[in-house]
This record gives sequence, C-alpha cells and structure tokens, in this order.
Amino acid sequence: MSKEARLLFIVTYLLVGLGAVMIYSSSAALAHDWHGNAQYFLIRQVFFILLGTVGFFAAASAPLRFYKNFARAFMLLAIFLLITVYLPVIGHSAGGARRWIHIGSFQFQPVEFAKLACCIYLADYLGRKIAWVQKGGILVFLPPMILFGIVCILTLLEPDLGSVAFIVMMTSIIFFVAGIQLRYILGAVLLFLPALYFLIIRVPYRLSRLEAYLNPWEDPQGSGFQIIQSFLAFASGGLHGVGLGQSTQKLFYLPSSHNDFILAVIGEELGLIGIAVVIVLYLLFFLCCIRMSQKANQAFEKLLITSLMLLIILQTVIHMMVATGLVPTKGLPLPFISYGGSSIVVNLVAVGILMAVDRRKQHSV
Repeated sequence: MSKEARLLFIVTYLLVGLGAVMIYSSSAALAHDWHGNAQYFLIRQVFFILLGTVGFFAAASAPLRFYKNFARAFMLLAIFLLITVYLPVIGHSAGGARRWIHIGSFQFQPVEFAKLACCIYLADYLGRKIAWVQKGGILVFLPPMILFGIVCILTLLEPDLGSVAFIVMMTSIIFFVAGIQLRYILGAVLLFLPALYFLIIRVPYRLSRLEAYLNPWEDPQGSGFQIIQSFLAFASGGLHGVGLGQSTQKLFYLPSSHNDFILAVIGEELGLIGIAVVIVLYLLFFLCCIRMSQKANQAFEKLLITSLMLLIILQTVIHMMVATGLVPTKGLPLPFISYGGSSIVVNLVAVGILMAVDRRKQHSV
C-alpha cells in the first residue's frame, strides 16, 4: 500500500468516526421523540458503517480487471435497480418521492449505486476510446449518453432532480478530463437549459426552493425556514462552537439536521475550527486521489481514480454550498458524515476500489 493510500484510509475513517459522533449528537432528541430510543439513528449508522467496511475490503481485494470487465454489467444493474423502485411491493415512497427499495426493515437508494456504476463505466469506456475522444469525434459519446439518459430519466421520474444534476455535472467533468473539446460540453449545456425551465420554473415546489434561495427571509416560516435555521446554527457556533452535544438548532428547529444539514450542526457545536478540520480532511482526500492519479500509467486507472474522487468531493462541495446558502436547497448527503445507509456503503466501496487501483499499481512496480 502506498503512502497516499494509507493516508486516504486514515482520512476516510476519521470522517466516518466524526460522522458517527455528529449523527448521535444531532439526532438523539429526534430519535427519542420518533422511536423512543436516543441511539436509534446511531445504531443503524454503525450497522451501515460495518456493512460498508465489509464492502470496502471486498472492493479493495477484487482485481482491477474485475471492474473493467463488468463495467457495462454495473450500468445495466443500476438501471434494473432504478426500475425496481417503481414495483408495487419492493419500491417505497416517502415525502412524495419514490426513491427507495424496501428490504426488511432497511431501505436502499438505487441512485447511489447508479452514481458509482456511472464512474466505473465511464472510466472503462473512455479509457478504451481515449484516442477517439481526443480527436473530437462526437459519435463516440452516443453509447454512454444513451445509458446515462436512461439513468437520468428513471431518476427524474422518482422525482430526484438533484441527483440528475449531480450525475450530469460529474459526467461533464469526467468527459473534460478525458479530453473532450469544450465546445461539446458547452453545447450540451445550452441544449439542457430549456429542460431546466420545465423542470424548475414550471414545478411549484422547485420554484419555491429557488425563491427561498434568492431571498429566504421573504418566507421565514415556510420555504426559507430550513436555510435560515442553518444560518443561525453557523452564527451561534462562532469560532469555537457551543460545545459538542450543546446545539439548540437540532432540537426540532433545523430539519434534516442529521443528514442534509449536518454541516450546520458541526458549525454550531464545533465552530469555525470544527468546520476547518472537516475541510482539511476532505482536502487531504482530494490531494491523495490527485497524487494516485498522477502515478497511474493507464487511462482506465487515471479516469477511475478521477471519477471516484469526483463522486466524493463534488457531493461534499455541493453539500457545503447548500448548507451555507450558496446554492438552492437539495438533499445531497455529506460523504462519510451524513446519516444514510446507501450513501455510506457506496462511498466506502468507492474508497475500496481506489485501494484496488493502488494495489495493482504497487504490484506492477
């Protein structure tokens, strides 16, 4: 194992450990009120961490050719799982959205696996077609666009516009890294703009989110309530924070305090110093991936590392921007920290795949 891989492992589990602590701190009152057990969400998250750790070691142990050989199968499996969401017995609805597969007492979000599958598939496809990509041939992009289009349509029907936007952004960046000419990306963005009008402006609840983003104080008890409470949490924390476990915003003021807005609770309890520590950890994660990518000597390896790094870091950036009001509210978890079984398991598997790339590189030296 290289020193970058060792540091990546340490950083990942420091974030996971911090997440477990903050999930308990931010959810204890809610868990006691809803389930009569203050440790309810913590116990479940620990189970997901253990499950994700098993996935991490399994992914790290698999030969790299396994991901290359089964890249298309992963995409087809992701599409199948997204379809099963709509089945009457397996699929589960909550909050007006149908995004979960119900298995016993646990639920799984197929879109989280779909994000990982997109990363593996793109790395394999673009790695094989890298020469055609860099020549600028537009036909080379049709196969992935068809598959990704199916994934995005199925996800959009749930509905989950945020995940669709995330997949589109991640895909565009990976295409750019692979050498696609910028004019193709800009052209795709221009074609996508009319769709945004119908997906946001013409949908009342999404339009209200946009209006709340532009001026949350116009409706402080309605659409602007969540982001205002997030602002208050950061303001209360100041430099040093009010102390671990001492947040008041988590006491039924800040909705989704243990997942979509957990960063605000970190800011309130641990202050600017705590936020800075979190940012440094993610920055170290990013730098480790960059260094690993620089050492890789095959296009597939470089693109796989880059795509998996984007899977983690891009979600991190968007989550932080949402919590601080820089972009409209959207429920993307903070990787390794937010509550959620699908997210923590998939993200730990992603890090395991990074370890598999590093292991192959070490054996080839």
